[in-house]
Amino acid sequence: MRLTCQPLLIQPGDNELPVFADDGRRVALWASRQDWSCSDHLLRLLILGPEPIALPPPEPSEPAVGAVARLDRAVRGLGGIIALLNPAEAFGLERIAFAEGIRLFGITEPADEACWDAMLSLARPVYGLRGTIACDCVSLHPGALISALAYGNFVCEEGLTLAAFDEHRAGVNWRADVDTEAAVIVRGGFEAARVFGRTVAWRDRGSEGYVRLVIRGGGGAVWTQPRFVAAVTPTTPTTPTGNHGC
Repeated sequence: MRLTCQPLLIQPGDNELPVFADDGRRVALWASRQDWSCSDHLLRLLILGPEPIALPPPEPSEPAVGAVARLDRAVRGLGGIIALLNPAEAFGLERIAFAEGIRLFGITEPADEACWDAMLSLARPVYGLRGTIACDCVSLHPGALISALAYGNFVCEEGLTLAAFDEHRAGVNWRADVDTEAAVIVRGGFEAARVFGRTVAWRDRGSEGYVRLVIRGGGGAVWTQPRFVAAVTPTTPTTPTGNHGC
C-alpha cells in the first residue's frame, strides 16, 4: 500500500508524525523535534521511531559532532532514526562527513542539497527529506515506514505523483500522466543527463557512483533517493530509452 507523510512539518512540542494510507487509514510514528545549541553550531533534529524513545538532554558545552554521536548511540537499537534538518548550517560542505550516524537530511535550500551530494559522494547512505514522503509498504505499521526511511525506499513529492516507479539493479523506470523532464544527478552532485517523456527508463552506465533523479512535470517535482551504482559489464545496456540529452 502507498503511505504518505510530511516530516518537515513537525514542530517542537509535537509528539507524532501522522502517516496516511491510500485507503484512508491512518497511523502515526513517534516524533520528537529537537533544537540543540552546541558549542560550535545549532543542530535542528527530528527523531522518529515506532514508539517513544528516551532521548538524552543536550549538552551546550559539547561540539555538534559529539552531540550527533551521543544521540546516535541513544537511538540505535531502539528502532529510531535521526534526521538533520539543517545540514548546511550545522556542518557545511567542509565538515559534512562528521554527520556520522545521521540517516536523513532535510533539504530546504540548495546548500543543503550540496551537503547531501557531498555525503553521498563519500558513499554514505543518507536520504533526503522534502515535501511529501511517499512509499509503498506491505503493511500499515510504524515499523514498515521506519524501515522505508532507513533504507531510502521512498520518494519526495512536491506537486507531482508518478503513476509508476520501479528501481532495479541496472537502473530505474517510471511512468507519469504528464510530460516529464528528469535531471540525472551523479557523484559530486553533477548533472549527467536529462531524460524526457511520460514513460522513461534510465540505465546505469556504471561510472556514476550513485544516481538520484529530480523529475519535473505539470508544475511539480518528484525527488528520488540515491541508488549506489556498481560497475557494469560490457553486456549491460548503457543507454536510457526515450528522448534524452546530456
